[in-house]
Amino acid sequence: MQQTKLPPFVIFFNQSEEFHHLKNEIFTHNAYYFETENPAPRIIDAGAHIGLATLYFKKLFPLAHVRAIEPNPAVIGVLQKNLEENQVQDVKFHQVALADKAGTKTFFFDRSAHNWQSTASFTDGAWNHTQESASTEVPTVPLAQFLTEEIDFLKMDIEGAEQEVLLACGSLIRQVKHMLVEFHPGKHQSLEKICQLLKENGFSIELWQDGKSVEMYPKKGLTYIEAKRRSNHKK
Repeated sequence: MQQTKLPPFVIFFNQSEEFHHLKNEIFTHNAYYFETENPAPRIIDAGAHIGLATLYFKKLFPLAHVRAIEPNPAVIGVLQKNLEENQVQDVKFHQVALADKAGTKTFFFDRSAHNWQSTASFTDGAWNHTQESASTEVPTVPLAQFLTEEIDFLKMDIEGAEQEVLLACGSLIRQVKHMLVEFHPGKHQSLEKICQLLKENGFSIELWQDGKSVEMYPKKGLTYIEAKRRSNHKK
């Protein structure tokens, strides 16, 4: 296991190329930056990987209450070490995968020497079918389980399960005030269906690719869905 300083944190990681890619995305380019008047926002980090986004949120809002959700057994130890060694408070770790219902599901992760784990998912070979996968069974829960209170920010990077997870929430998605969802195109994924659900529940939507705002149609490659709940659409 390697380590480096990323003030005010010490970060542990196994794969250097992947770490630097994610560090630049999250800490340099501020992919998950958001603003809130709540000094102690409630945040869900869905697809926490080794915890970089969770630590970013704690740097942004030291009093934040974060739920870090990550099922991948290949990174769990690193995630826990990053949380423990940096002594972050008010972070709850959940070793589960988000899905449309509670149960278990086959989960695929990189078994090659490349060891690129941020693309682990329910899809053999990763969302873009370029990975050599190993598999395991992981427990699943619906996102609704975490929506028993208002959520200031939802970060979702769950590698192609975002449609089933969001649609299963129904109107409970209104518990979220602001979200950033990484959309992974695939045969079981529809950007239009996700955006329709969010619009029906009172969210304004903006789509992003490569840091630039883009129109709805058509879409190829990864797309960020940024959705903000309009103030007159509360639960």
